[in-house]
Amino acid sequence: MQVLQSAEWKSAVWKAVIGGMAICAAALTPALGQTPSASGPDAGHPGKAVYDRTCAACHNNPEATRAPALASLRILNRPSVEYAINVGYMKMQAKDLNAQQRKDLLDWLALGQTDNRGWLGAAMCKANIAAIDAAAKPIASTFGLSARNLRHQTSAQTGLKTSDFPKMELAWAFALPQTPTMRSQPVVAGTTIYVASTDSGRLYALDTQSGCVKWQYETAIPLRSSLTYAEIEKNKPVVLLGDAVGAVSAIDALTGRLVWRTSVAFHEAHRITGAPAVFKGRVFAPLSAIEISFTTVDSYECCKAQGAVVALDLKTGKQLWIGRTMEPATKRKPNRAGAQLWGPSGAPIWSTPAIDEKRNVLYVGTGENNSLPATNTSDSIIAFDLDTGERKWVFQATQKDVWNFACRGGANCDFGTEAIVVDHDFGGSVMIAQRKDGRDLLIVGQKSGTTWALDPDNQGAVVWSQKIGSGGMNGGVHWGTATDGARVFVSLNDRSPTPESPRGSPGLFALELETGKILWGRKAEGDCSGDRKARFAGCATRLGYSPAPLSVDGAVVQGSVDGVLRVFDAATGQTLWTYDTMRKFETVNQVAGNGGSIDSSPYVAANGTLFVVSGYARFGETPGNVLLAFKPRK
Repeated sequence: MQVLQSAEWKSAVWKAVIGGMAICAAALTPALGQTPSASGPDAGHPGKAVYDRTCAACHNNPEATRAPALASLRILNRPSVEYAINVGYMKMQAKDLNAQQRKDLLDWLALGQTDNRGWLGAAMCKANIAAIDAAAKPIASTFGLSARNLRHQTSAQTGLKTSDFPKMELAWAFALPQTPTMRSQPVVAGTTIYVASTDSGRLYALDTQSGCVKWQYETAIPLRSSLTYAEIEKNKPVVLLGDAVGAVSAIDALTGRLVWRTSVAFHEAHRITGAPAVFKGRVFAPLSAIEISFTTVDSYECCKAQGAVVALDLKTGKQLWIGRTMEPATKRKPNRAGAQLWGPSGAPIWSTPAIDEKRNVLYVGTGENNSLPATNTSDSIIAFDLDTGERKWVFQATQKDVWNFACRGGANCDFGTEAIVVDHDFGGSVMIAQRKDGRDLLIVGQKSGTTWALDPDNQGAVVWSQKIGSGGMNGGVHWGTATDGARVFVSLNDRSPTPESPRGSPGLFALELETGKILWGRKAEGDCSGDRKARFAGCATRLGYSPAPLSVDGAVVQGSVDGVLRVFDAATGQTLWTYDTMRKFETVNQVAGNGGSIDSSPYVAANGTLFVVSGYARFGETPGNVLLAFKPRK
C-alpha cells in the first residue's frame, strides 16, 4: 500500500531532460477537474497571449491539424507540458520563447485545475487485498500476449468463453487523473492489473475485482509504451515500460519501486512506443522517433534520428547491443531555406518485437525514411540476431518511401523523383504464426492496406499478400493484427473506399491464415442515435478501426476511434456485443471519468473480465481517461 513519487530521482532526471533550461519541474499540478475556457476570466493572463501567438493555430483546430485540443492540454500536469515544449512535439514551435514566456504559458494552462489528489488515499486497497502474490502467473504479460505476438487468449487463460460476450456489462470504471490519452495496454498477473497513465507519468497496480489501488509509481517524465511483465528471477517480477525520452524502466511489480532505468536513446527525438520484449534474461527495446514533428520549421536540420533495437540485461538494465536500421546520418545538401540536411534517417520501430527462439532472431517492422537518401530498410520487416543485433535479412514492402510533416509544402520535403512520399509504415507487430504442416509464417499488416505473409526460412520471401484497404498516413493497418491459428484478423483505419480498393472502408476482416483469402469482412457503421452526435460530432465519419484486434476464445474484440467497443464472432463475423465508451462514468476512485476514442493498444482479458482503456487525444480524436472492466451477467 505504497504511494511512491521518488522525488529526488524525478528532480535529477528532469534536470537532465531539459538540459539546464530556466524552467525547472515544479510540484505536480492538481488532478483532472474543471478547466477554464480560453476566453474566460483568465483571458488577461500573460500566458494566454503566449498561447494565442504560439499554440492556438493548431490546438484550437484539432480536427484540421490532428493536434490535441486546448481542453486536453489543460488537463495535463505541469511536467507533461514542460516536456512537450522543451524536448517533445512542440519543441520547435516553442524554440523562441524565453523563460518567462514558458512560465506564463505553463501557469495559464494550469489555471482552474481542481485539487483532488486526496482521492488516492481513499482508493487504496485494504490490507487483505493490497498484498501482491510474488508467485502469481501472468495472464496477459505484454502487447502480443506471447513472444510470438499472436494476440490470442484462450478461455482457460481468461475465464471467458465466446458465449459470455453477448452478456457483458460494466463491472467498474477507474479514472486516471491528468490523462487525456490512454495509449498503453495493461498487463495482468494473478489478481493485479497494471495500467499506465502515460501523460501524467504514473503507473498503477489495481485489484482486478474491485479497482482499488495497491500502489502508485510516479515520475516527472511522460510514459509512452505498453507494458511488459517479467521475472528478474524467481518471485521477483517487474513491470517494464518505455518513456517519452527513450528510456526503459523496470518497476518492482510487488511494491512499485524503481529497480533500474536505462536510456537507450542516441538522438534527442528517440522514444519507445512498442512494449519492450523479454527473452532469456534480456530486454529488447524498440526505438521510434518524433523528429518528423520538428521538420515543419524550415530552419530545422532534417534529419538524423533512426530506428533501432537495443538489448539490455533484465536484471541490471545494462546495455548489451544496438541493432541499427541503417548507417549513421551524414551531411547532405542544404534545403531551399539554407538549412543543412542530413541522411539517411527514419525507419522508426513503432511496435513490440516478435521473438523467434527456433531461429535465434527477433522481427520488427519499420516506418518510412524521413530524409534522403532512401534506404532498403524503410517500410520493412527486419530480422535481427538475438545475440549480436546483426541484421540477418530484410524484406522491404515499399521502396523509396520518404516522408515527414514538411511534406505539406515545407523546405524539408523537396525529394523530387527520389521518393514517393506515402508514409506506409509497419505500425503493428510481426506475428509468428504456424501453418497446418507445422511451418511458420510471419504475418504483419501495413499502413498501405496490405497484409503480408513471409517465409522466415527463406529470407522473408513473400508467401502471400492481401491488399484490403487503400491505406494512407493514418490508414490501412495501423496498430496490428491478431490470429486464432486459423484466421488472421485485420483491422482497417481507412476513411473511405476507392475504385482500386472497394473494400477500403474502415472495418474488420478475417483472412485465411494459409492463403490470405478473405473469409469475411465487417464494414464499420456510424452511430448517431440519441445524443451521440452531440457527444461526438464525427459519429458518421470518424469510424476507423485503428487499434489492433484481440482474439479471445472464438471471439474478436475491436475498438474504434468513434469510442464504440465491438465484439465479433471469429468464424462468421457476426456482431456479438457493442458498447459505447464515449461518455461520462462514475468511477470507483471518485475521479471524474470520461471515455473517448479507442486507439492504439486498448484491451486485455483476465479473471473473467475484459479490461478496456478509452480515450485518445491525438489525431483529432476524443480524449478520455478511463479503464473499464466488463464481466458477463450471471
